[in-house]
Amino acid sequence: MKRILPWLPILAVAGLWLSRFFIRDGGVGVANGLVVFLIVWWLVIFTMLPIGVRSQHESGDIAEGTEPGAPVAHNLGRKAWWTTVVTACIWLAYFAITQSHILDRFIPKAGYWD
Repeated sequence: MKRILPWLPILAVAGLWLSRFFIRDGGVGVANGLVVFLIVWWLVIFTMLPIGVRSQHESGDIAEGTEPGAPVAHNLGRKAWWTTVVTACIWLAYFAITQSHILDRFIPKAGYWD
């Protein structure tokens, strides 16, 4: 179960995104969904980069000719994976809010003030 749990948000996002190829109702389109996912992914990866990084100075193993502040292990693959999982959860919330039209009550339509 622990191995399947991180895949659920990603599979849900993929399924909802692919369904947009077949169902058009004026909601989240394919291009819109992809652009929002990519922008959020980059924001999340830049916030996750410093998490868990230990410098060579902190670990006490400084390689000759390198900066002491250079990371010992950066774990980019693991961070990219967790970034995708977190982004999928954020995108699912965005999709749910957009498709439910909750914000239509708070955002005036064009021509509302005319």
